[in-house]
Amino acid sequence: MKRPINQGFTLVEIAIVLVIIGLLIGGVLRGQELLNSSRASTIASQQTSMQTAFYGFVDRYKMLPGDLSSAQALLINSTTAPASAPSDGNVMLADSPAFFNNLTQSGFIVCAACSSTAVVTPGTSGASATAATYLPPAGGLSASNSPVNVFAQPMAFYFNTGSTAGSTAVVGGSTPGGINFLGLSGEGGKPLLLTGGVIPSPMMAEIDRKTDDGSPGTGQFRYTDIVAATGTSGTSIFTSAAASNACFAGTAVPFTWVVISSGNCQGASLL
Repeated sequence: MKRPINQGFTLVEIAIVLVIIGLLIGGVLRGQELLNSSRASTIASQQTSMQTAFYGFVDRYKMLPGDLSSAQALLINSTTAPASAPSDGNVMLADSPAFFNNLTQSGFIVCAACSSTAVVTPGTSGASATAATYLPPAGGLSASNSPVNVFAQPMAFYFNTGSTAGSTAVVGGSTPGGINFLGLSGEGGKPLLLTGGVIPSPMMAEIDRKTDDGSPGTGQFRYTDIVAATGTSGTSIFTSAAASNACFAGTAVPFTWVVISSGNCQGASLL
């Protein structure tokens, strides 16, 4: 009887298999790269469109969205949210949903969640119209009361001038883990449009390169320690130094984005 011959793969066959595996891995990595680049572009586009809407609102109404009184809200319509602390020149995180509601009701952005009953209880219309009643969000900002980024995290608007009693102005600084890491103390009190969190630091770096100077501590786009989904007041809105150190490197200007560790980062545009 003849013994069966055990024949393995030839070198050519092995080479072909390795080439196919390499092409598959390259395709997956390239696809992930394209996906991340698309996400970065979407976040950058959100920042630009919201800034345009903000300036358009101020130019049209000569008012600060998110800081409207009941009478001012009625100038737009009866479902426009007045602020919880109106006409004080500030928009704290508790009034961030009102900010986006005002942009939505005036037609500058499209945001279904920004007109929900969690944000505003509609008033009446007609000759004896009364303004809508604003309901500050309980438990922080969420997709039910704010627009979200590509990771389904709520965006936010924050403008703290320190002009009200018991309020401390937003002051920049170059200390990692600082309140909002603006880089220069003279830039305190600027309006901040937050991207929303859960953004990997390499993606933050790409967004910064696409829109600004590529540095987390300088320019119009910065790293921020404010976490919109955590709360709307007090120290709970800020991350810890340990968390911020996963997003940027350095102890003095110029800082750099961390491009190896993913991190859970957030940025803000200075308006």
